[in-house]
Amino acid sequence: MGTEIYKIDEEFSIRVVRNLGEFGELKNTWNSLTENYESYLPWLNFDWFELCLKYFLNDNKLFILLLYKADSVVAIAPFVIKKEVLKGVFKTIKIELIGNVYSPIRNFIFGDSSDEDKIVFISKIICYFCDVYKDWDIIEFDKIPEENNVFDMFTHVVYRSALKHRTCFCSGNWYLDGITYTFDKYFENLPRKLQKDIQYCRRRLVKMGDLRFQMKLDDNSLDHYLDIYDEVRKKSWKAPEKDKVFIREFTKIAAEKGFLRLAFLFYENDPIASQKWIVCHKNAYILDVLHDENYRKYSPGKILSSEISKYVIDYDKVNEIDFMGGDDPYKKDWTPNRRERKGITVFNNTIRGQSLAFLMTKVLPVIEKNQYLLSAKNKISGYLKNYRQR
Repeated sequence: MGTEIYKIDEEFSIRVVRNLGEFGELKNTWNSLTENYESYLPWLNFDWFELCLKYFLNDNKLFILLLYKADSVVAIAPFVIKKEVLKGVFKTIKIELIGNVYSPIRNFIFGDSSDEDKIVFISKIICYFCDVYKDWDIIEFDKIPEENNVFDMFTHVVYRSALKHRTCFCSGNWYLDGITYTFDKYFENLPRKLQKDIQYCRRRLVKMGDLRFQMKLDDNSLDHYLDIYDEVRKKSWKAPEKDKVFIREFTKIAAEKGFLRLAFLFYENDPIASQKWIVCHKNAYILDVLHDENYRKYSPGKILSSEISKYVIDYDKVNEIDFMGGDDPYKKDWTPNRRERKGITVFNNTIRGQSLAFLMTKVLPVIEKNQYLLSAKNKISGYLKNYRQR
């Protein structure tokens, strides 16, 4: 298949990239659009998408849309096409943004564009799905950030397109921005109970033996330190990493770029807590926190959080600390602000698309509120799944 280019109007056109070889040639163009991004750059630049496709493309089809204004790429919509059985019953062609459970957000790549331009760019891509490419049932925009009006832009364009759609909550995101002060001031603003717990437990451990904080920044002997991290994880409350090879490769990429902050708390040379943070463009992102359950009463995770917070605030001079996804109660103590990642499901104006819209917006909400109907629905879904596997 040759290059696919479709004219949207007198100003804009769309080029479709469907194979990995052609995708690989986009690196410079892609990163030129993201070079001025201040937030979430590690999950929006080319390397992240290349890694996601390497490990998670599987049987899905690559479907990247490059939006051109005249001869310049002004936006990228990184999609894949999936054929899946929705709710265990309906065979569906779904288009969704590239990403996985480790993506803190998903979004178009807009470059350094104004809000007005972004709305125009989203509109042109939605027009493509309305007027040019129609072989789809639903489009899933997942984990769209609400900050900077991004989610509102997507919903505005979809609403104006008259396509049926539904919105949903994906995850909460706890953060603290506007950090222009020292760690000491940050620590003073923490809940009093948390301050006392950290101070008391640190004194106890120091009194009992040798307590040491260590930070790993680069990729030199990184595998050794990641093995130590794995030791802590085995003794923690968390299950083994499901996608360990993928996560380790991303960690190495982060180290190569100078983003990684891999921290340990050692007691008597034994690692009793570990955390992975990413620092980029004055933003600190907390990927993972672990501690040895045998030392739980000494709050090693809290002690380590205070140490690494001191490092990123006083040395890295970060302006924001971000706990990524999830509403775990402890996050509010460290980062008192909350925002959300939201989703939009768009339904095609075809018989199948409209049937799915009716099912997902009218029927399923009623079923899921009724215990008996939900039980019957699960039994039918299970029967159909077993039937298809025969």
